Amino acid sequence: MMNMERLTQMDGGSRVWIFQSSKELTGQLASEIKNALNSFLEQWAAHGQPLFSGFEIRHERFIVVSVDEAQAGATGCSIDSMMKVIQEVDASHGLNLLDRMKIAYRLDGNIVEESVHGFTEHLKEGRINADTIVFNNVISTLGDLESKWEVPAGDSWVASLIPAS
Repeated sequence: MMNMERLTQMDGGSRVWIFQSSKELTGQLASEIKNALNSFLEQWAAHGQPLFSGFEIRHERFIVVSVDEAQAGATGCSIDSMMKVIQEVDASHGLNLLDRMKIAYRLDGNIVEESVHGFTEHLKEGRINADTIVFNNVISTLGDLESKWEVPAGDSWVASLIPAS
């Protein structure tokens, strides 16, 4: 079974990591990322125990990696090995996957990526507001991916950036 199909078989409590790309993940680039992650996840283990894991590319912008810890839990070393693969993919393609100072949000049907400063400026200008849908990449479970990932800015960690009215 492909690792991309496994997410649908995992429990909502499965652990998740979201990596936001500064580039669209399409075509050859998406294929290379999928190959790298499939190769890694096929042998991903914690203390010799295979991890039931999977990934997907969402909205051609986000890499979502998940592990069902009900079967075997990810450990510090196993997470480090996953992060190493993400860093290698990032370095090979200049995707800025580990830049947590960027906020992704929906604007006029598109996904926009902005620095925290730029996001704050757009809030002050009224271009975006507390109802703007942001991608809450700090979620930690697969269940939250479905219910708490795309949320109004006022309901996410960026709420503290919204000026009082």
